[in-house]
Amino acid sequence: MRQVFFILTSLTIVTSTLKGQEVKKCDGSVILSTKNNIGQLTKNDVRDFLLTFGKECQNNVEFSEFSNEVLFLVLDKQTKLTLETIEKEEKQIELDAILDDLSSPISDMTVVKNLIPKVEKAKINDRLKKLIVDRLKTAESSTN
Repeated sequence: MRQVFFILTSLTIVTSTLKGQEVKKCDGSVILSTKNNIGQLTKNDVRDFLLTFGKECQNNVEFSEFSNEVLFLVLDKQTKLTLETIEKEEKQIELDAILDDLSSPISDMTVVKNLIPKVEKAKINDRLKKLIVDRLKTAESSTN
């Protein structure tokens, strides 16, 4: 009986380690890792980054500002990968929270007008593309 318990415990530990920890909303360490690896991000990196966004993070000012800044950086530096990941993971991510961030950039360094043509060129779902472009146009008009 002890051997069975030991084997089951070992399998559980190994499986959870291999699978990794689940990404949590408002996880600043994921945002930092994303920022440090911009330009070299994988689909999984971008997915994990997008999974950190949520309405519950709005009250966390530090997270909100940092994640907003990194969102625009990632969209600028890895536009195609970011948009394809949003499209693929739309049901898992909180798209509304991401769209809210896209409509109101925190950083003055963000040049939204340069992002709009990049998004418009992307080969993604037209509905999703329109949502993102509309939010970026809102951001552009509010920063002028």
